[in-house]
Amino acid sequence: MEVITMSANNAAELYTAGKLAEALEISQGKVKKLIQVHGIEPDEIKRGCKYYGQSTLQKLKAEVKKS
Repeated sequence: MEVITMSANNAAELYTAGKLAEALEISQGKVKKLIQVHGIEPDEIKRGCKYYGQSTLQKLKAEVKKS
C-alpha cells in the first residue's frame, strides 16, 4: 500500500467515506459497504480516519451506476 502524505496539492484529492457519499449522492453506509465488499484499502490513515483517493471515487462511481 502506497502512503500519500497530505499537502496542499493532494489534500483535495483525498476523501473520507462521508465525502465519497456526498460526491456519489448515496448514503455513507452504502459507501462503507461497497468499500468492504470490494476490499478497497484506504490510501492514507491519519489519526484514525481513513482517506481514499480519486481512483476509489471512480471505482465506486462505476459500481453505483451498475446498481
